[in-house]
Amino acid sequence: MKRKMAISLMLTAVICSSTLLGGCSSGTSGETKSGSGEQNGKIELEFWNVFTGSDGDILKEIVNNYNETNTDNIQINMDIMPNDTLQQKLPAAIATNTAPDLVLFGVENIAPYVANDSLEDISDFWETADVDESNFLDNVVELSYVDGKLYGTPMQYNVSYLYWNKDLFEAAGLDPETPPATLDELADFAEKCTDASKNQYGLALPVQTTYMQFLWANGGDADDPETGTNLLDSEENLATLQWLQDLAVNKKVTPVNSTGSDCDAMLQAGQIAMYFSGPWQINGLREQGINFGIAPCPAGTDGAYSPAGGCSYVIPKGTDQETKEAAYKFMKYWLSDEVLKEWSQKNGFPVWSETLMEDPEIQNDEVLSAISEATQIGRSYNLGYSLASQIDNDVMFPMFEKVLTGAASPEDALKEASAAMDTVLAGSN
Repeated sequence: MKRKMAISLMLTAVICSSTLLGGCSSGTSGETKSGSGEQNGKIELEFWNVFTGSDGDILKEIVNNYNETNTDNIQINMDIMPNDTLQQKLPAAIATNTAPDLVLFGVENIAPYVANDSLEDISDFWETADVDESNFLDNVVELSYVDGKLYGTPMQYNVSYLYWNKDLFEAAGLDPETPPATLDELADFAEKCTDASKNQYGLALPVQTTYMQFLWANGGDADDPETGTNLLDSEENLATLQWLQDLAVNKKVTPVNSTGSDCDAMLQAGQIAMYFSGPWQINGLREQGINFGIAPCPAGTDGAYSPAGGCSYVIPKGTDQETKEAAYKFMKYWLSDEVLKEWSQKNGFPVWSETLMEDPEIQNDEVLSAISEATQIGRSYNLGYSLASQIDNDVMFPMFEKVLTGAASPEDALKEASAAMDTVLAGSN
């Protein structure tokens, strides 16, 4: 029987705002967008993605290799841009029938785009491209389906991992080889590793982030997308927010009002002892010579969980069949064990094909083994839910920011967030 593994995260792509998608379907109905055309006998495909970091350099290498070696006369032309830029440009491009032929973005974006009739149904991919769907982990592939139809092919998946700086642990009198296993230990270790005189912090907690791993760990939740139920107003969530504010405001274990980019830089500069992030941190930490470890998210009273996410290749609505099939050929290339293995080994992302999971090199890789263990506690947070981005932007981001900065008490922040959640959920009816 095919194994089930928890899928990923965060994605390196940021959740798109549903307000940016308004009107995407207009101008596409009944129209077919021609491909980027042929140049020098090659079919050229325009490819937009948001891989602006070091992982983008590796993606370029793989795409260049495809361009040089494929026998289908296909040329992939990459256009890399920040996610905010892509999310501003893509809906308008789809609406005006000028979209690229292939797009790579976070799986959390798929459902909102489908709701606006902005992506091609590619349910025929597996048969047309002659790719064995059963070789890939169910939970990974399912992220690209909406209402039983396939709208993307998986590119990568991940969960959020706990990074810790072993040297800072040792300097604080902690065992450098033993990360915190519980939220209580996380708080204790964070306090011990904080040294304001050195601009050194025990735990980075950036704003504009949704800390579902903490809510879940103590038995709380945000909402139920299946029923459209608001789950925020609970004693479990209140206790977690009180714990979080005590860490951030009273014990000052995190840099104040910091962004994810700020914390990334401090982590790589050796100023952060612990940080929750995805596998895209690995290469940067190695390049900076940071002595680090990777562990699963710590457990609370209800256990340990981690938000899951990933990225998929999608085809904008209106793309003609010939161009779709050319894109399918590149998607098939990406899903080969050779390419998936190269991506995992160079970036530290977990593998998710049955055949690769049996590969001895993968099994013996220390980093890949560590993140594979961490993926076992992955849990979906509104993945595939059309209201996901609105819930984060209107409810969760403001709530956590108020708690982390001390702008509101946990009680008031939770009350305001719960009322905002009611408004968002009511708007879907």
